[in-house]
Order: sequence, then C-alpha cells, then structure tokens
Amino acid sequence: MTARQSPERKVHLAVLGFLRSVLFGNPVIHHSPNEFGMAGAAVARQIAKHKHLGMAVGFPDLVAFTFHGPLFFEVKAKGNYATPEQKFVHAELSRLGYRVAVVKSIEDVRAKLAEWGIPTKETEQQGEVFP
Repeated sequence: MTARQSPERKVHLAVLGFLRSVLFGNPVIHHSPNEFGMAGAAVARQIAKHKHLGMAVGFPDLVAFTFHGPLFFEVKAKGNYATPEQKFVHAELSRLGYRVAVVKSIEDVRAKLAEWGIPTKETEQQGEVFP
C-alpha cells in the first residue's frame, strides 16, 4: 500500500517543477522544511532543536534565488491559508524589500512572476519584452 500525497504536496511539487522549467539561469531553489512527520514529545524536541539552529517558524516553503533577487513562495492547497506566523514572516520579508507570494497553483505563480516583472522562458516565447 502506498501513502497518498497530501493536496499541498502535489501543489508544492507542481510549483517546484514549474519554477525549475521557466526561470532563467538555472536558479537555486530551496525548500525550507518547517513541518515534521512526528507527533507528541518527539515533534516538540525536533522543533526546539531546529529553532535553536535558526529555523524561522512561518518561513516560506520555497525560495528561488534568481538574477532578479530571491523570490519567496508559500505553497498552499486550495482552501488552505497562511497561518498567523507565516503572515508575520511574509510581512517582515516584504518590509525588507523581498518579493513574497502565497500560491495555490501554477497559474498563481505565473501571475506573480508577471506582476513582479520576472522574465520567464514562457514569456520569451510569447515575445514579451522586459526592461
């Protein structure tokens, strides 16, 4: 019997694959694992350990390091929303001048990249010109 993937995992993998396929320059894309497949005291110990080592609760799921600076993406399944901790970290990153988005689909990512003026292999094929 195989374990079923969560809806958020499916979106996460789709967004990751999309970013890898459309961003120029072979960007480094990093996933920040802030969730643990444990319960009870074991998870409490892991969280404490990772916080001690610098884990920021609420940090976005994916960071794409590009020639246009880092792009932060919080990936959510449809119907799910950012937690208060995530909203706080996103606001702080935005305040520092970084681009942060909560995305629930490839279309959301595509729209954010366009809003941010990030050229992609898709937009180049469509003949769009970026400054």
